[in-house]
Amino acid sequence: MIVLDKPRETGRAAVEQSVPKEIWNQNRKFCENLKEIIKSHKIYRHPVIGVLNNETLNNEISRAIHYEFAYAFAQIFTDSLIYAMAKTSDLERRLGPKGKVSARFLLQLNLLDELGYKPAETITGDYCGNPNLAHYVQFTETLQSLGGRPEEIFTYKPSPAAKAARKTFEENYTNYSMLTCVLACAESVFTLFAGPWAKSVGRSTKIDVSTGYHKIHVEDDSGEFLDDEHSEDSWYLFAQAITPDQYSELQECVETWLDVWYDFGDNVVHIARSMDRK
Repeated sequence: MIVLDKPRETGRAAVEQSVPKEIWNQNRKFCENLKEIIKSHKIYRHPVIGVLNNETLNNEISRAIHYEFAYAFAQIFTDSLIYAMAKTSDLERRLGPKGKVSARFLLQLNLLDELGYKPAETITGDYCGNPNLAHYVQFTETLQSLGGRPEEIFTYKPSPAAKAARKTFEENYTNYSMLTCVLACAESVFTLFAGPWAKSVGRSTKIDVSTGYHKIHVEDDSGEFLDDEHSEDSWYLFAQAITPDQYSELQECVETWLDVWYDFGDNVVHIARSMDRK
């Protein structure tokens, strides 16, 4: 019997079942090791969390931070998922058609959310969604509320830290294992900053953070992050993508990425401090 009403659960199960059990168990153990590396890294205690939690930042500072984040992450995050979707073709030779398709199935759930689709509240026989609910569109609407313009993302001169952060994604577009790894790590790290950032925007500006971009990535009424499912999906996809001979290289990359993202946080603090003195 084909179950249709639990796509995330069945998608994860299909991903797991596409990998020999012994390798899957090894890969999941390696994922847990990487999660511990992330939690023990200094990024988990970055001073920017305190700045966002406690300080009032004016519109100019908040706008600058959004431009930096746009260049480093927001503009290319959905692109990264789409590149990953295409590169799942690399899985077929090793894991067969179901390996490739199960990965695409799980990725598609994340893409639907990113592009503005929602679960239908009633059975209509059609998809439910609106492109204006796409995460990147809602990000640019927030930027406009701060007095910025989306087209200025292309003329904005990003900091070296923002350029380095963006590169952690773009340089891995053609390497499926690396791309699923950076996506999984980014999903795990971003939840640390999403709540404080939303709190900062709500406190410092006239933007209603109970809706829009800064509502998407923060805790809901149950205390869970709305992106928790995306994060776990990413770790499933990563566990499917890798083989034990890649562990050492992947761990080195994760440690490098965390350092790069920490530097990006340092630059956000620098923006807040330097512009506040003007």
